[in-house]
Amino acid sequence: MKEQTKAGPLRKDEDAELIARCLAELPGKTDAYYELLQKYEGMVYSTCYRMLGSRQEAEEACQDTFLRIFHKLYQFEGRASFKTWMFRIACNFCMTRRRKLATNRERKNKVGDEIVHNAEETKRDALPGVPDNNAESVHEALRDMKEEEREIITLRFISELSLEEMAEILDLKLSATKMRLYRAMEKFKKVYRNREALQKEAEDGKR
Repeated sequence: MKEQTKAGPLRKDEDAELIARCLAELPGKTDAYYELLQKYEGMVYSTCYRMLGSRQEAEEACQDTFLRIFHKLYQFEGRASFKTWMFRIACNFCMTRRRKLATNRERKNKVGDEIVHNAEETKRDALPGVPDNNAESVHEALRDMKEEEREIITLRFISELSLEEMAEILDLKLSATKMRLYRAMEKFKKVYRNREALQKEAEDGKR
């Protein structure tokens, strides 16, 4: 995925005024930049955490994202929303880190450990049909899914991006994005329900 967006008409952006202030102030003054950071830092961190499954890796990816924005904001042309541009940067960093993590997990034979790391400290994300207090089950279900399935669910329900924004980030047509999300959600529901059934059977067996 590329950070730059395809050529097209400029769009009205809700952050346009704030970005204009950033461009006028940086690098000497950072008031507007920190305002932008405070607005999106939590959302970007949540996205990075869900994609990477590690708090430390998510923090570093989030920091890298905003550092890139600090140095490259002048390259933002407004042909997509700032949020779309920002998440494209974040996803690029996460994909690079994820490949590195996958290599390390293969060497150490710890596939999927990062996804469930500190799950009890992480609040449940707004995935449809998931009861409250089942955050760990959500993490485990996502761990069992393919990377592209986990990615699109993350963008939709953790980053709260629209289908149009997701299509731009993933460089897909809107129809293809809808279909990929639908299939990922059907897969998630199946995996999640199977895990819940197995857990119930295990609990019943202990009685």
